[in-house]
Amino acid sequence: MLIVSYLRTWPLGSTEEEMAQGKRWTAQQIQGDLLSTINIAFGLLDGNRIYLKELEDQPGRPGFSSLFTELAAVKAKYPHLKVNLSVGGWGAEGFSDLASTAENRAEFVRDAAEWMERHGLDGIDIDWEYPVGPEGGQEIKSRPEDAENYLYLLTDLRKSLDALSAELGRPLTVTTAVPATTWFPQVIDVGKVQEQVDYLKLMAYDLYGGWSATTGHAANLYNNPQDPNGGGWSVDQTVKLYLSAGVRPEKLLLGVPFYARAWRGVSPVNNGLFQSFASEAYYHGLSYTDLKKDFLSNPSYTRYWDDTAKAAYLYNGDEFISYEDPESLAHKASYVKKKGLAGIMIWEYGHDLSGELLEALYQAMGK
Repeated sequence: MLIVSYLRTWPLGSTEEEMAQGKRWTAQQIQGDLLSTINIAFGLLDGNRIYLKELEDQPGRPGFSSLFTELAAVKAKYPHLKVNLSVGGWGAEGFSDLASTAENRAEFVRDAAEWMERHGLDGIDIDWEYPVGPEGGQEIKSRPEDAENYLYLLTDLRKSLDALSAELGRPLTVTTAVPATTWFPQVIDVGKVQEQVDYLKLMAYDLYGGWSATTGHAANLYNNPQDPNGGGWSVDQTVKLYLSAGVRPEKLLLGVPFYARAWRGVSPVNNGLFQSFASEAYYHGLSYTDLKKDFLSNPSYTRYWDDTAKAAYLYNGDEFISYEDPESLAHKASYVKKKGLAGIMIWEYGHDLSGELLEALYQAMGK
């Protein structure tokens, strides 16, 4: 059973003020003994080539110039640990044009192979959010042909990295991140996608947020009939959706969040669950580090447990906070084993550098 975690390249923190300090993780903070793979997030597209914006100095803060030195130190300490480069992320532009022609794709896969060799990486993760896009459109450029071109892109990557793997004498992986939504398997042939990738990583979080009509669970394992939105959506429904679309369970990594979503001005009915609200709270979310420091030990907040949804939340009479904790993670670990999934994927390591959630997950997975 795999435990895979994304690891951010931009500065640590949950607010603009914190991130402006430019503090980044170091190799000593990474518990590689509890992980199978790290996905470095994110490489971006410059035409058909990859660049890492955070290596460069930004206005008011230095770049992460020691990134690959830190990664080398992590891998030296934990030789079993794989390190992949994730390309894309929310709002990352350029994929639709990149995938649209064989020439563009060829340039990209050559560049990706060079990144693997130059930095001793173990694979590439495509985080295109999203090919084709949901009904009504999305922020980044998309076209109907994306559905076919996405598969071409993954196929070209698979062929390229398989050839490079044979040359280098070590395995190289191709993975892709996919959303916890119904529309994606309807427009993308995920059954064919699985044949070109080692794993599909289900981004099974942000099921509720400031964009929702009411408060709710951000990553509940099961739906709750009390949810006014038809019982809501859940991790379990997402997994079943992909399995019914032909994806084999051993190809799925279940995503879990190490951060929280929150709302303000929430009615005290039902301890704030499934209630209207005045505004979203904490725009960038709250890391588990934030929760431990400022909320879990704050007596004005009470922890509640939705045993139907298998989800934890906090409420203080005004603020409602949906979050992942050791209890909810234990239920997800059990679910992953029961369903025969490949393992768990974490977004993201920097949200809990103490390792409390990772250690709980590791134990629950029976590692």
